[in-house]
Amino acid sequence: MKTITYISILAGFAIAFSSCGGDKLEETETVDSSKTTLSATPDISAEVLADLIQSIPTPLEMSASIKESGAKYNPKILNDVDNIDKYKTSYKQSFNLGVYGANLAYINIYEKTLSSLEYLNAMRILSDNLKIGQFFDFNSMKRFAGSDANVDSLIYASTMAFNNMDAELRKQKRGNLSVLMITGAWLEGLHVATQVTKTNKNKTIEEKIGEQKMVLDNLFVILDIYKDEPFISEVTAGVKEIKNEFDKVKIEYIYKEPESKVVNGRLVIVDNSTTEVVMTPENLKSIIAVTDKVRNKLIAL
Repeated sequence: MKTITYISILAGFAIAFSSCGGDKLEETETVDSSKTTLSATPDISAEVLADLIQSIPTPLEMSASIKESGAKYNPKILNDVDNIDKYKTSYKQSFNLGVYGANLAYINIYEKTLSSLEYLNAMRILSDNLKIGQFFDFNSMKRFAGSDANVDSLIYASTMAFNNMDAELRKQKRGNLSVLMITGAWLEGLHVATQVTKTNKNKTIEEKIGEQKMVLDNLFVILDIYKDEPFISEVTAGVKEIKNEFDKVKIEYIYKEPESKVVNGRLVIVDNSTTEVVMTPENLKSIIAVTDKVRNKLIAL
């Protein structure tokens, strides 16, 4: 993860917010399962949200690293699909659609096809409630989940569905719900990774956890804008608790002179600079604890 990417994303946030005219608000319709409400939300550009999404590692990336570490599959660390009945508002449905998406990525990486069907069904229900179910090809995914040989197709289809649903929410000016979905996916991915490190110490996973400091800074900038909306206020407060612990993590930029290479007949400049995560065992322990507390609270609301 390059420092220049982090800086450019924050710069993009600042430009987009300033271009909104400061206090300019637009009335955005938020669809709930029980009723339709209007909420005043900032006019955040699609480009800013797209930058945010690109800065966040996909749940598949984190899950793949977990499996490569040799950690055993543990369904107890996932959000139970039976909890779906608790999620009555569009806010909670969006957040937990992201949570279940991260769970599905973890399940798919370990090729647990029967569990995939349960989580696919939960995601189908939530996406239908949010009026974005047209991007969720449940029948095809169900067919893929029925065979271990189709696990790659299932991973691809579920990832594309998630991306398309996010794009549709932003297109409909429901960026607040899109941010909640992204936050749910990110938080659940972090939760799974931190729970794994409790029983399976692995340097690569710990480094990936530490790198979330930069992602979290980006995410909090957006969440804080929506902090006065129902449920998002709870999510923002929880993410702030996690951020307080990540603020103790240090990301050191290590400059190395770039070099030129010829690739496919063209001269390219290779950036050899890297970043190094500095995180103490005590810091990691605190991050694990607060992530578990916040995540469990939010999926129970």
